[in-house]
This record gives sequence, C-alpha cells and structure tokens, in this order.
Amino acid sequence: MDLSQCSSFGLAVVVMFGGFACRCSARDPLSTIRCFSDLQQLARQRSTQSAPPRATLPAALADLPYEQYERISYKPDLAIWREERRTYFETFHRGFVQRDKVRVFAVTPSGTAEVPFQKANFTYGEQLDPALIDDDAGHAGIKLISTLDGMPGGQELLTFLGASYFRGRSAETRYGTSARALAVDVALNHDEEFPFFHAFWVVQPEPPESKVQVLALLESPSVVGAYRFMFTPDRWESRLDVRSTLHFRSPVEKVALAPLTSMWMWGDGLAGPPKDSRPACHDADGLLIRQASKGGQSEWIWRAFARQSYPSVSRIDVAQLRGFGLLQRNRAFFHFDDHNARYDLRPSVWVTPKEPWRDGVIELLELPGAHEGVDNIGAYWVPREQPKPGTPLELDYTVGFFAGDHGQQRYVGRATDFNLKRGESNDSVEIAIRFAGTAVAQMSEASSIHVDVETIRATVVKKAVERTDAGDWIATVTLRLNEDAPAEISVRLLDAGRALTEQFRYLCPPRTPEFVYPAVYTREE
Repeated sequence: MDLSQCSSFGLAVVVMFGGFACRCSARDPLSTIRCFSDLQQLARQRSTQSAPPRATLPAALADLPYEQYERISYKPDLAIWREERRTYFETFHRGFVQRDKVRVFAVTPSGTAEVPFQKANFTYGEQLDPALIDDDAGHAGIKLISTLDGMPGGQELLTFLGASYFRGRSAETRYGTSARALAVDVALNHDEEFPFFHAFWVVQPEPPESKVQVLALLESPSVVGAYRFMFTPDRWESRLDVRSTLHFRSPVEKVALAPLTSMWMWGDGLAGPPKDSRPACHDADGLLIRQASKGGQSEWIWRAFARQSYPSVSRIDVAQLRGFGLLQRNRAFFHFDDHNARYDLRPSVWVTPKEPWRDGVIELLELPGAHEGVDNIGAYWVPREQPKPGTPLELDYTVGFFAGDHGQQRYVGRATDFNLKRGESNDSVEIAIRFAGTAVAQMSEASSIHVDVETIRATVVKKAVERTDAGDWIATVTLRLNEDAPAEISVRLLDAGRALTEQFRYLCPPRTPEFVYPAVYTREE
C-alpha cells in the first residue's frame, strides 16, 4: 500500500477485522498515524512530555507460571488479513513476564483502526479459566506470519514482544538470537533503563507482496522514538530494514544502538557440566565485526565467546563500522547433539548500517548465565559522542537473519572452531584454531604462512601452523598466563604481511570457570 502521501483523517473511521468492527476517533493522536512522517511528528511532540506510566498487570496474569502462559495463543483462523494477504499478523496476550500493555493498529486504504483486545480471539488451555482474565487485559506484542513459495502453510518469522525486543528468522531456521530497538545505560553499575514499544501500526501489504511495514512508538523516561521496520521474509535470509528518529528527554550515560542478545552456555573452549553429554549449548558462538581499514578494504574480527565467573564487558574500538552480528557459525548437528532445542538451526543475526557508523566501540557483554533459558550475551554499538536532548538522533540500518556465515566473508579465512587445553598448572594454555576459507585453501604446505599473535596478560611460549588434507590451516599457540586475570588473545594468519584470515580474538579465563548448573537445561520452542 502506497502511503508516501499520508495525512490525518477526519472524525472517525470504521474498519472490519475478522468479523468485528473497531472504531477510532481522530481525537486520539495514535489513531491518526498513517506513515512514518506522521509518527516522527508525534514522537517529536511527545518528547516534550513525560513518558506515559507503564500499565499494571492484573494479578491473574502476573501470577501465571510459564507453563500456563505459553498455552495462551491467538486463534489462527482469526489472524488479521489471513485470507487476504501473504503476510498477516496476530497479537500476543499479556501475562507472566510480558507486563507492558501495547496498543495495536492496522493501517489499510480505508484508514487507521485500532485492533481491539478480545478474549474470544485466544485459546487459554485447560488449566486457565478465561473468566478470571479482565476484558481489557490487553495486547503484549505482535507476530508476523508469511506464506512463502515452496514452504508449507504460514511461517511465523518476526515477533515484537517485551520492552523493545524483536526476534526474526528465515524460514529454514528457528528463533534464537534476539534484537532490541535500543538499550539505555546497559552494563553499568546502576540499573539499566528499558525503553518499550508503546504502540504498533501494521501497514497492510500490497498483494502479491509478502513484504510488510510496521511502525512503532518507543517510550522511556529518557527517550521517545519513532521506528519504521520494513520486513522482507524469505526462506533463506529474512531482512528487516530499520529507520528511527530518537528524541532524548534527558541526558543518558550510555546509549547502545542496534543491540543484540543471545545465549552461550558452553562449546569451543569450555566443556559442559558432567551430567550433560551435549558437546555445545548456544544460540550463537561468536561476535563478528566488519570494519573499514585505512585503505578502504574490510577487516574482519571474530570474537569467540567465553565465560568468566563474573559479568564481563569487552570493548572493541572501531573507526568505521560496516557491520556486526552474533553468528551461529557452527551448524553441524553433532556439535550440539540436541534433538529438542536444535541449536544447529538457530539463525545468525547481522546488523548493516546504511552508511558506516563512525568513531565508537562495539561492546560485548558476557554474563555467567545459570541455564540456557536465559540470554547471557549482549553486543551493541556505542558512539563516543552521546546524544543530547534537543538534537534528534537518526538511524538507518538493516538486520539480516540467515543460517551460518556472513555471505560476503567467504573468501576470508574464518576461525571455524578452536580447542583449548590447560596444562597441569593453570598458567599454561594451548589454543588450536582452525581457519577455513578460499584464501587459506589456496595456500600450499610450502607457503611461508606466519602466525601473528598479540596478547595482554600472557606470554607466547610457542606457535605453529599446519595444513590439513581438507585445505584448512590449524594455528596452535602455547601461552603462559601472567596474572590471575583473563588474558586477551588475538591470532591471525599472514602471508608476506598480507592478512589471509580474520582476526581471531578470545578472552581466556585464568582457570576453568566453576558453575552450579540446574538439573534441567533444554528449552523446547
């Protein structure tokens, strides 16, 4: 639907959804939104006002255990535009930890109309009596469902649920790593502020398009934002184009842009608990950064995840950021050996600014999570110059959801896996890193490949490199840890000073972390 020419409506509009009518008055500013410029104007006006209070969750919903909440679902036959469009949507019910009450609107050629909350649109399972639920309990978020060529039925490929979180996937993957619209004061010595989506506007797609536009109003005590999400679902790589205008009500200590969250319990470099036979347990196994070099070429940094016995924040300076993401690089089933969670099918999530983001840092937050049901990894861009009230911050970037490695990195040698062995004393460590890719596969055994190693709080004792029959190269580095603190390690392969591989980075714990794991791990989705 072409909304390039958008304008406010008259007194009211009436739109039919699934057999029920909803009416919106133009006196409600949210009901007049037709396009992104309307929303930008509304956000600018609201930035001079205090943030709206967050709704209280009724006791019957707040006390719901997870098992009962997950049984509440929207009736598929009542999904909005299900019979009319290739992409349609449903809403989420409030309850459990989903406390925010969001308003949901549908934008069609007939106008903008609010989607009312109705208990009759949901199934509640056998253990929950709908009579205990308030009639105005409200929506918690939305999910987008697409019908794709060659795929059976409708595929749920994008959700907005909780604070400013959203999760996407391609049709050949499962949900894993999540994203957020914005993070405020994350990883500091005081409480983080969580902006939340106050309202959504889903714009009806033009047939036969499956691409869909979602507008969203972000609110928090410090900031108000207008967001436009253009979602292109796909079997192999779904894409979310994001534009936003942020107005800060008050100064913030740290704003984190395009934040990603994921889970890593164990895998390369760390064995799991004795009672769990799975070799690895994670939604992503590393942070990949693409930056521009002085000559304009791309430089790639791969930071493999680690676990310390305490929260850890790593900062990577970047002059020109071309992209970053949390990747599920290892997709072999035997790497996880998990028939329920199927971590081998979790997507990689990649952020690409429309124009390089300049002069800032990528922060990687690693928490010692207790179990795999909780995200313990975060990555985000922090500009050195923080935004100020009175000066809007404009963002324009793309979030891609796909399987495995980044497509534009296939020529570069990639650290596909690594092993870590400790000596009899904790201060001796051997790391063996396997590099694979076209650049290294073309090198013969007679090549003069140099193992370039940089360390902090560690001394290189020995290093070597060996070519495998498959054309991969394994770099082995033996280190002596100099302090009772994590050692920073960087390894790459060079040929006559030319980089053949990405830069492998790792934060090596001074000893094997000790954790008390719960008896049950796997989360079924």
